[in-house]
Amino acid sequence: MRSVIDFHTHLDESIAGSAHNAVDALNDALIECGVVRAVVLHLGFQRWSAEEFSEAIAGKERLVGFINIHPDSPTAIVDLKHGIGELGFQGLKLHPRLQRHGIDDENSIRLVREAGALEVPVIICGFPDGDWLMQGASVLKYANLAKACPDTRIIVAHMGGHHVIDLMMLAKRINNIYFDTSYSLLYYRGSSVIQDLVYAMGSMKFERIFYGSDYPDRTVQETLRQSLLLLQEQGLTEDQTNRITYTNAKEFFRWADV
Repeated sequence: MRSVIDFHTHLDESIAGSAHNAVDALNDALIECGVVRAVVLHLGFQRWSAEEFSEAIAGKERLVGFINIHPDSPTAIVDLKHGIGELGFQGLKLHPRLQRHGIDDENSIRLVREAGALEVPVIICGFPDGDWLMQGASVLKYANLAKACPDTRIIVAHMGGHHVIDLMMLAKRINNIYFDTSYSLLYYRGSSVIQDLVYAMGSMKFERIFYGSDYPDRTVQETLRQSLLLLQEQGLTEDQTNRITYTNAKEFFRWADV
């Protein structure tokens, strides 16, 4: 069975009961599919607090938690320090599209810089749906954020969707921009965007790009199966696919035990 690291998962809020139930469901699905580690993203608009979330994933060796904090919260910096130092989170999740906050404004830059000072990465939603576009978000805002926070590793989730080529060109000049493939890789099937996504992977020499499932949007198993099939159909070699699905993330986190 192929070893896989999934860089983008959530807990399934449709699962009744405590966070433990949702964590157990995700963990079981990862084990079944040979996913050796997964980044699981806390979301402040789900029903579980950061404390409940961290307590539920504690002891699950496959799960690496990122805490979601709204940059405009007056306690954002304190909450980040508490989340990393006391609750055991290993990164920060920003969701400007759904939580309606800026990308490169003063508060976001301050919080992302603090993540860099704490030596943890940041995942920021980059999927350009209609809401994202109507908010006036642009690829330049992601570049501005990364340039203002050079000591913070920033992962643009979903590879920026159909803006992937512009983001790729910016990432060639800004070394602390990374990408995950979640959602977009399957969402855009049947469109020319798939060729853009694969072109961007190759242009970046299959570096700084991580596989993500975006569970529970689709099951872990089905997302992995369909993603591997798509990459094969697009002509990626076994080594290139392995970099996307495993090696890049292992090196990013400096994991020696996976």
